[in-house]
Amino acid sequence: MSTEATIDLKSRLTRINQQFAALGQAQPAVMGGFQSVMKAATQEGSVPAAFRELVAVALAVHKGCDDCVLFHTSQALRHQATRAQFADVLAVNVEMGGGPGAMYASKALAYFDALSQ
Repeated sequence: MSTEATIDLKSRLTRINQQFAALGQAQPAVMGGFQSVMKAATQEGSVPAAFRELVAVALAVHKGCDDCVLFHTSQALRHQATRAQFADVLAVNVEMGGGPGAMYASKALAYFDALSQ
């Protein structure tokens, strides 16, 4: 991806966070609870945080949630997931999701590569 495309992805991440914050102001109890679930589900434990984020990426790819794919890809990178680990998880998406899984998996890998720069 070009530098311009990478900047666009980072702008989208900012927008995602702003949208979550706005929803949190409108529905503090619900979003506070959701934030607690996200934190608990992705923190370091018997399964490393990076692996947990890779699972989140796989589920987001399977569901076809583009913003979720982008967000959890950035979080996987934050937890130092490697490109090889990321690609291995995406291979399972292709196996389980066929053509649509391959399309979203290829997009996720492009996000990983762009955000890695």
